[in-house]
Amino acid sequence: MLASIVATCKLNDVNPAAYIAETLEAIIDGHPHSRIEDLMPWRFRKSSSQPQ
Repeated sequence: MLASIVATCKLNDVNPAAYIAETLEAIIDGHPHSRIEDLMPWRFRKSSSQPQ
């Protein structure tokens, strides 16, 4: 499953580490199940996905 997430991030030009960290944080903070589509890699903010 993790390999699939990383591959999807790469296909969408998203930094996998940044995506996973922010997505897990959103889930822990109570992101609503009804808005799960907002957490998909293709919706991830490109500006926050650049390596720092």
